[in-house]
Amino acid sequence: MPGLCLVVSDGIGIPQPHVSTGEVWMGKQMSSLRILIADDHEVVRRGVRSLLASRKEWDVCGEAVDGRDAVNKAKELKPDVVVLDISMPHLNGFEAARLIRKEVPQSKILILSQHNVSEMLQPALDVGARGYVSKSEVSRDLLPAIEAIIHNRSPFISQTENNDGRPSTSAHPALSVGTKTGAPHLGELDLLAERNHLRELFMQLPAAIGVMSGPEHRWTFVNPAYVRAVGRKSDKALLGKTIRESLPELEGQGFFELLDEVYRGGVPFVGTEMKVNLDRGASGQPEEAFFNFIYQPVRNAGGAVEGIFVHAVEVTDHVLARRTMEKNETRLRLAQTAAQIGTWEWDPAGKNNSLSSELHHMFGTEASDPERVQKWMSRVFPEDMPKVQAAMQESLKTGFQEFEYRYQDPQRGLRWFYCKGRKFSQDESRLFGIVLDITERKQIAEALRNAHDELESRVQERTAELQRRTEEVSAQADLLNLANDAIFVRTLDDKITYWNQGAERLYGWKREEVLEKAPRQIVQTEFPQPFEEIKAQLLRDGQWQGELAQSKRDGSRIIVASRWSMWRDPDGKPLGFLEVNSDITERKRAEEGLRTISGRLLQLQDDERRRIARELHDSAGQTLVALDMNLSSMQRDGKHLSQEALKTCSESLGLVKELSRELRTISHLLHPPLLDEAGLLSAVRWYVEGFAERSKIPVDLDLDADLGRLSSEAETAIFRIVQECLTNIHRHSGSPTAAIRISRGPREVRVEVRDQGKGISVPKQRSAGSMKRGVGIQGMQERMRQLGGRFGIRSGKGGTAVIAILPTESRSSDSLAPAVEITSVRLN
Repeated sequence: MPGLCLVVSDGIGIPQPHVSTGEVWMGKQMSSLRILIADDHEVVRRGVRSLLASRKEWDVCGEAVDGRDAVNKAKELKPDVVVLDISMPHLNGFEAARLIRKEVPQSKILILSQHNVSEMLQPALDVGARGYVSKSEVSRDLLPAIEAIIHNRSPFISQTENNDGRPSTSAHPALSVGTKTGAPHLGELDLLAERNHLRELFMQLPAAIGVMSGPEHRWTFVNPAYVRAVGRKSDKALLGKTIRESLPELEGQGFFELLDEVYRGGVPFVGTEMKVNLDRGASGQPEEAFFNFIYQPVRNAGGAVEGIFVHAVEVTDHVLARRTMEKNETRLRLAQTAAQIGTWEWDPAGKNNSLSSELHHMFGTEASDPERVQKWMSRVFPEDMPKVQAAMQESLKTGFQEFEYRYQDPQRGLRWFYCKGRKFSQDESRLFGIVLDITERKQIAEALRNAHDELESRVQERTAELQRRTEEVSAQADLLNLANDAIFVRTLDDKITYWNQGAERLYGWKREEVLEKAPRQIVQTEFPQPFEEIKAQLLRDGQWQGELAQSKRDGSRIIVASRWSMWRDPDGKPLGFLEVNSDITERKRAEEGLRTISGRLLQLQDDERRRIARELHDSAGQTLVALDMNLSSMQRDGKHLSQEALKTCSESLGLVKELSRELRTISHLLHPPLLDEAGLLSAVRWYVEGFAERSKIPVDLDLDADLGRLSSEAETAIFRIVQECLTNIHRHSGSPTAAIRISRGPREVRVEVRDQGKGISVPKQRSAGSMKRGVGIQGMQERMRQLGGRFGIRSGKGGTAVIAILPTESRSSDSLAPAVEITSVRLN
């Protein structure tokens, strides 16, 4: 019999009937079931091996100490069943399961783990696991789980207990938890995996996909593209609702009636460039959009219509572009007439030509006049005729012509014409082109030349005057040499006209070396914003200040506190800028050192939490699992024990389970493994549920479904901010509720935590803005600073809001040094 490998990982299971020796499995007679155990704790492997020893027809063919070892031994031993832990070195259980399914597809995988079932079940099924057993219920569920898997029954999922002792079941929609499936159903899991795969494909499609059921057209599925197309924030606004409830703005547009007709008649409808008004901004003001779509009836096995499949592609941009093109073509025709542009066609081989009516009007000729060519030639300036004839002859060779000439119109006098034409292809002899009346352009150009000469003369006079006044100001500014700060003056055209001794000491450049040179050549300033914006503020407000990065003569970089003032003449006209710079390089280095130390302390704190949580999981947690299995073995052999010993054993098992739950809660609060294994969304969801249960404070949690995975540093920072904010709400705010929203934009992730408490008092706000602010606020601010993000607090009588914004692309803390913003506002 070929090897069957079962992988066991963290999960929940349903008891199944016992498998007797010699039963038929997968069409073959079973004589021995070969099992591979993979867990990085020897005490757990020993306990699992002890439980499996009760089945003589089952054989433990090998043991693996980590994920990589599990993959290698599965390929070598080809077991029937592989029992996998999730949290293992080198490769975690999910990664190992994916590789085993690829290399040894006949092996069956069972997940055995201590993690929360509701969060880990779907990832386990996604990687091909056939069952999920919780370590807290291993003595009860391990053997039934293996039996269920080898008989291809529905996925086995352990049934665990909540903290209040009540049973909890998986939220996975494809599974019926806690019920028996009856006779084996071959291929059930494969169908489930195929359905999930198809659903994922629909979720990733760029086209809008949706499915409605029933005559009321109730949404059962929408992909993210559909949610975006109708302008809703998430699929929660659609799923479970009828189309009339979820998209009320469609009333009166004919789509409801169209859906009713497709459902009744069973005939698909294909819409092309259909206009629809959608309330995408939730403002009550629908916007116009256009879609190509299909309403496809969905039939059941009996052939009756039970729903409608929707496939839509937005073509708004295409429709608007076509409309714009049509308008532009109309405008072009009108513009040609208004601008006196004529078109022509000339065929030298046929010795004929045709002119547009507008061109005849420009030439003062008639299309019906047989002498029109001779009239045109007689009106071309004699000095220009050779140039015109040469250009036309040359175009016969090159297929292109372009020239200007003068034309004496009998009614309008001298005109200037510009002619341009070309062949459409080298195979044709015909040329096509335009003639443009450029008389006004020529007149304007002549006037501009005269004006330019006059203006140039005036500019030279004014420049000489400004130079004289600049020299006077520079002479009067010698008193500024007494200042320790670097002071220099730059003109509006960016030339240095003054350089004091403080600037010589700071930058190392002598005055005579920098005068009349551009500052960018000397100090190579790096501005915090575009220079044009700084210049605009100076012209508007008369001053600007900020921090600049500059270079000294020796090439070293310094940071200066810069103050700029506008330099004006007696009439108020701007002449240039006065710049005063103070060297703050050492201060900035000290501040950066403090930020580095603070960031390192936060990192050490997170590492220590992770280490302690791991120690609790790897030592005490696994020991409790082993103790649970040993006590379970003693309880099964109760016939050798007294009633008092059996009672004590049962009570001990209860205490072990309670201690295991407490230990897991403490470990997860220190550093939830979901943060590393399943990501930020799962970790936040788990923490918020636990917080609400412990504090009795309901929390409105809004998580962006498109958030995806972030860097480990960013996910840790966001989780700690949520944790700190909820702790403060519980301890200090007195708020009856809390709200958390985490959303992702194209370039940043936004985290917002709000309460309806008493807010931060004015004295505390002042303290929070100073060096005395609390450790919590300081820690949250420093986490944002290390990741190049922004952090702010707004507080008032209506409650407090904490807002943190992180860039999706990592930036160094030097690129953005945000300060804590704490303002007192009224929050509604």
